Parts: sequence; C-alpha cells; structure tokens
Amino acid sequence: MVWNTETFITIAAASAGLCLAGLMYYLEKHPRRDLRPRLFPTTLFLLLGGLFAMGAVMHLLALAGFHLPKQQ
Repeated sequence: MVWNTETFITIAAASAGLCLAGLMYYLEKHPRRDLRPRLFPTTLFLLLGGLFAMGAVMHLLALAGFHLPKQQ
C-alpha cells in the first residue's frame, strides 16, 4: 500500500464518518430531559455517517489492492 495524500485523506474520511455515526448513536441513546421532540434528524445522519465510513473503508481496501469480485 502506497502512503500518499489520498491514503491519509481516505483515513480521515473514514474516521470522520465513524465519529459522526458514533456521535449520532450517542445522541439517540442519551436520555431526554423533557418531552419535546428533537428537531435534528439523528437517524438520517447516523445512516449517512455509516455509509460515508463504509465507502471510505472500501476505497482504502481498493488502494491496498483488494477488489470486489466481478459478477458475471
């Protein structure tokens, strides 16, 4: 695996996606103090952070030389 700028950006993107998903998971599981509904869509950002992290990890694996098998 070549350690160039693209690798470091991909690692940063994967960690940012994981941090976003982790923060949204924490906000979902954090107990509420009142009965007002949240105005921030945490589930949407949890999903987007997870997809972003998965895409970055797949790109990192492609940079390392692992590729998905092609379907016939």
